[in-house]
Amino acid sequence: MAESFDVLTPLVTPFDADGDLDIAGLESLVRHVSAAGVDGIVPCGTTGEFETLSPGEYRTVVRTAADTAPDDCHVMVGTAATDVATVDERMAFAAEQGADSTLVVPSYYGGQASAAGNEAFFDAALADAPLPVYLYNIPGAVGQKLSVETVAALAQSDAVAGLKDSSGDLSYVTAVMNQTPDEFTVYQGHDGLFVPSLVVGGDGGVSALSHLLFDDLERAETAIESGDVPQARAVQRDVLSPLSEACAEFGFAPTVKALLADRGVIDHATVRPPRDSLSPEAVASVTERLE
Repeated sequence: MAESFDVLTPLVTPFDADGDLDIAGLESLVRHVSAAGVDGIVPCGTTGEFETLSPGEYRTVVRTAADTAPDDCHVMVGTAATDVATVDERMAFAAEQGADSTLVVPSYYGGQASAAGNEAFFDAALADAPLPVYLYNIPGAVGQKLSVETVAALAQSDAVAGLKDSSGDLSYVTAVMNQTPDEFTVYQGHDGLFVPSLVVGGDGGVSALSHLLFDDLERAETAIESGDVPQARAVQRDVLSPLSEACAEFGFAPTVKALLADRGVIDHATVRPPRDSLSPEAVASVTERLE
């Protein structure tokens, strides 16, 4: 089990009422989560609606987040793309902006790739990687699972620092830990499994709920570090899991934005298609769960 755990925030991307990029809102959001104490931020990830951003908007989000984050805040930039050239271009830009690492998913168009195909895709992207790379397993969005065997093979590369897993499959996480070096970092990306992942040896989480619930996540971490698993389990059961279930039901970006707007952290809960904003009834439901 890790001696200490990290929590990184997969930043939502604030938009104004018309759906345009809200740069001041993004700066305010980075300051908000940094002041709460998160260990790092992840701009342009899944919760950040990266696939809806134009190339210019993508660069603006990365630059703004990196410039606003304090020096002790790890900046892991989402660099997902379906082609290696764009992944390389985004990794190079992240490095130019002073990011600390990047997050790369398997190519997400064209059907289920073979293990050899996925490994070849990552090998090509890693060849000239200017920053440490975290692999990203998110089969619900990508349409395929990054196999344990592929992760284990890629973990031998000096360029690969770890994995973010958002599969919701704890047995997968355990298998990855068993087949990768001790220094290989495994982050949980599913808030519903935050505590179980720490208990079985995970290194922390890239947690959408850390936008609002960092204190509770830290409380769970502290309980595990002190051996008080029942206390950590109570945090998971009573706080994290109910809101994680809401995120799964309504979508992570729409739900987190609705909660942030309700708390006055961002001005608008606007999301871009194909995501849909929460209905007033759904907003009332998730804010009640937050309370």
